[in-house]
Amino acid sequence: MRRTRLTILATAIAASLTVSASSAHAAACTGASLLPAVASVATAKSATLCLLNAERGARGLVSLSSQPTLETTATSYSQAMVRQSFFSHVSPGGQTVSDRLASYVGSASSWRTGENLAWGEGTLATPSAIVRGWMASPSHRTNILNGAFREIGIGIAGGTPKGSLPAISATYTTHFGTRTPASSSSTRVSVASLSTGTRSTKRISAKKKKQISKRCHRVARRTKASKKTRTARYKRCMRTQLRAAKKR
Repeated sequence: MRRTRLTILATAIAASLTVSASSAHAAACTGASLLPAVASVATAKSATLCLLNAERGARGLVSLSSQPTLETTATSYSQAMVRQSFFSHVSPGGQTVSDRLASYVGSASSWRTGENLAWGEGTLATPSAIVRGWMASPSHRTNILNGAFREIGIGIAGGTPKGSLPAISATYTTHFGTRTPASSSSTRVSVASLSTGTRSTKRISAKKKKQISKRCHRVARRTKASKKTRTARYKRCMRTQLRAAKKR
């Protein structure tokens, strides 16, 4: 299979760039060098987790455990990006990673979350190629080697946001997380790689609100839908954007 295109996206976190050991680990992870459509999505997910944990293990970090809620949200987002032809941490409807992982955070007293995205075609759609790409990117690498993370959800969908054939391409989402139950005696703190779930009392200027409103109107009009649906999308976008603005 000829090498084609790999596109990745992750949270913008500074980190140093070092050489990845993914190639050396691939042989030990079943299905790592096969397309998800060939090896099966389940095998590709397992291979991706194997490769990520090999990277962590090589640096003395605890292995990540697959978590059902994170896997469900990651899978849904990969499918949405393929179906709606977009590639971003914010969906066309204005949904952010904090929105996607609200069910995972739940009533936890503290949490940390992160999200890595990628899509590839041909040999660049294999788990080993995707992980190599992530490890060569500072922001992706930071999420993968974050010692605070304990759980992960991996979602893989055949096809890409640009409409590539599912048989020779794939879109990946990884949701990282760790959380402390609300019953814990620890101090209530909330942190996340992309955004947090905490509330803020910061006031937003009228000018900023107007800018956000214009942005959300554009988001609502981006796809064909009924007036009721567009209105709901606008309101959801406003809630999300205002919440994000208060945290900055």
